[in-house]
Amino acid sequence: MKSSQIKVSEIGEKGLIERIIEKSRTCSSCGFDIHTDFSNFATSIGDDSALTNVNMDDNSYLVTSTDMLIQSSHFPKGMTYFQMGYKSVVVNVSDLASMGAENIGFLLNIAIPKDMLLDDFDDLICGVIRACDNYKIPLIGGDTNEANEIIISGTAIGQVDKDKALMKYGFEKGDMVCISDELGYAALGFELLSLKEKDPNLYQEKIDEIKEIDSTIIDLALLKALKPEAKYDEGHILREHNTANNRISATDITDGLASEFYEILNSDKKYIKLNDSISSNSYSKGIRIYEEKLPVEDEFKEIADILGLNYLDLFLHVGEDFEFLFTINKELEDQLSREMHYYAIGEITDNNTVEILLSNGQIQKISSRGYQHLK
Repeated sequence: MKSSQIKVSEIGEKGLIERIIEKSRTCSSCGFDIHTDFSNFATSIGDDSALTNVNMDDNSYLVTSTDMLIQSSHFPKGMTYFQMGYKSVVVNVSDLASMGAENIGFLLNIAIPKDMLLDDFDDLICGVIRACDNYKIPLIGGDTNEANEIIISGTAIGQVDKDKALMKYGFEKGDMVCISDELGYAALGFELLSLKEKDPNLYQEKIDEIKEIDSTIIDLALLKALKPEAKYDEGHILREHNTANNRISATDITDGLASEFYEILNSDKKYIKLNDSISSNSYSKGIRIYEEKLPVEDEFKEIADILGLNYLDLFLHVGEDFEFLFTINKELEDQLSREMHYYAIGEITDNNTVEILLSNGQIQKISSRGYQHLK
């Protein structure tokens, strides 16, 4: 089928990103040669943030990340205007943090309905300002426009030493696969908010049943869904341990842990191919995780059952927790555990697959399914 007949929904967000990357390398029919000079850019396209050499004599990169949030897609019912503004900063700071960057400044582009109440607008901006204060990233500019719903596009700017930047690639067989904290709570929160909107009576029934197990999980799930936080300090800790002899790869988990597994493997494959001229067929790295090592409470599993959900789906395939997925070699395990909280859930293999060893002894392949726009 000709590409002119293919809809963007057939390839989704990640497919479109791949096309952008490919076009950026091959397009020469636009009236200029985009290959003229890439010396100012590191191998970071497709990573969480872009790395740019502002001054070739400087030993640091300018780090930039941008993210667009649309009310109907990113802000669940029940989210306040304050929380919308707060999240618009968090999603960008999280990308900088996963590269190990220090924050410099935040640009805010916002489009709003013309009949939006001024008090609601003020609440939204207060959320932005509060997040900027919390993450020490000053609001330095932006733009406003009109739209039928709230659209917030933020751009975060940071800085990181060139030899310390955390990339998605650079791991070896035997490296430990880690996450910065428990996952799945944001996904659980979204499910609760969706149920509340669709069927308030059933929602209340389920809430009453859940409270008999553990009411604190409800509070944590809603907090994770409505007011996520970025792992800024953890990014700095990982950065300081990232050396030539102890490479650390990292990415933030936005579209689901399983999706990020495939992201780091694809990034590593492309980097090695670019630098070592290997055939894509000879790349054999994979990931194995262990169900028994996943930080999931029994109460969480029970609550998932009450809602008719598979807890592994919540853990692996939804995202929005804004935790880190990262790899370290085993020599760093003890030292890093004294400086930050994290869970080692698996290791890098040479099996060329992503899999989970279930508690019953079965090995199951993990699909790359995660949240994608335009799908």
